[in-house]
Amino acid sequence: MGGVDGPLPRLFVSAMIVDAVGSGMFMPFALLYFVRVQDLGVASVGTTLTVVNLALIVSGAALGRLVQSVGHLRSLILVNAVRAPLFVLYTVTLPAPAAVAALALSAVLDKAAWVSLGATIARLARGPAARRAFGTVGWARNVGLCLGSLVGGLLASAHSSTGLRVIALVDAASFAVTAVVLLRLRGQGAAQSAVGSFGPGSGAPTAGTLQVLRLPGFALLTGAKTCFTVCATLVSTFTGLYLVDGARLGGWVAGTVLALNGALVVLFQQSLVKRTSDRAAPRMMAVGGALYTAAGVGFALVTRLRDTAVPTAAVALALASMAVYTFGEIVIAPTSDGHAAELAPPGLEAPCMAVYQASWSIASVAVPAAGALLLLASATTLWTVFAGVALLGALLSAALGRAAQGPPDHTGRAREATAADG
Repeated sequence: MGGVDGPLPRLFVSAMIVDAVGSGMFMPFALLYFVRVQDLGVASVGTTLTVVNLALIVSGAALGRLVQSVGHLRSLILVNAVRAPLFVLYTVTLPAPAAVAALALSAVLDKAAWVSLGATIARLARGPAARRAFGTVGWARNVGLCLGSLVGGLLASAHSSTGLRVIALVDAASFAVTAVVLLRLRGQGAAQSAVGSFGPGSGAPTAGTLQVLRLPGFALLTGAKTCFTVCATLVSTFTGLYLVDGARLGGWVAGTVLALNGALVVLFQQSLVKRTSDRAAPRMMAVGGALYTAAGVGFALVTRLRDTAVPTAAVALALASMAVYTFGEIVIAPTSDGHAAELAPPGLEAPCMAVYQASWSIASVAVPAAGALLLLASATTLWTVFAGVALLGALLSAALGRAAQGPPDHTGRAREATAADG
């Protein structure tokens, strides 16, 4: 397990699977957990997460600088080491202020984990190798999430707080095991040569949000990623509700459609990323945006087909739309993540990934309220807006391709600077 599989040490991939099993158990039932075990209202949970995500949008680059100063892999280990006892604490019913504080801390730690993970992979690989690395991590996490959600569903179906507490304890254990595995990786000589130095970057340059967005291509990339993240959040938040209440299809249809997404990612992401990793990233993102747009049109037509003489066609269209969306997701996620790593200058991986990943905080703030209003207007309106946002992401990706003169050669620039200094 200590070997290297492509740019990623196998221990690193193993740690991601372990972490994702626990997250897959807890995340789908997090709202239920805080409402039932911690006695928080839905509004309290939503307000807390909204405030935290707004703060993270503003302070993303600062968080990235903190991760950069501590060290990418070291930050990832510390975050998991702190989350383990925090989730053990979750099993105790806390006073409302303490429960809200724990929820806010968990959201900040989640963001720090993603920044650390992205910066770690950005240090490991560049170019096509970075896309393959992000694809491998995405595949590993989806395997873990699928396994975890199945087990979590069984525990949550007991309709008791005991099952939910067991879920939190398993998630805590997964964080602890992940921290131990990453510590073992950090101490291995062979792995160290593969991953490089992950200690504090005291001599590294620093950058704020505006400086990061001024990097060549980074503003266009972040804009396109934000569009695609809004689409992804709409799908994960509203697909089930739309198919059951809006399209009046059975709950089994919604479950099958959502399960199809995870199954296709697990089955096809690795092979598809390997086949496309040497193609221009902006072009592949534009293709993914076009697939998202087509999926949005398909979902919008589901309600109309439901009222026709062949309602089963609505089920088929819902499945086909999710399949098209998923292939767009498979294309976009590792490609855009890898391109962000490629655009990040050495020493600025964490601030760059923090600004780039602010798209998820933006979507978390904007989508629930805006999506609910659109769905109240009409189901078709929701998916029409989805298609429009996806099309905007595709256009921004195309603009990124036109603006790019080729991948930035940070090493070459460093050599030129050294020669000039000499």
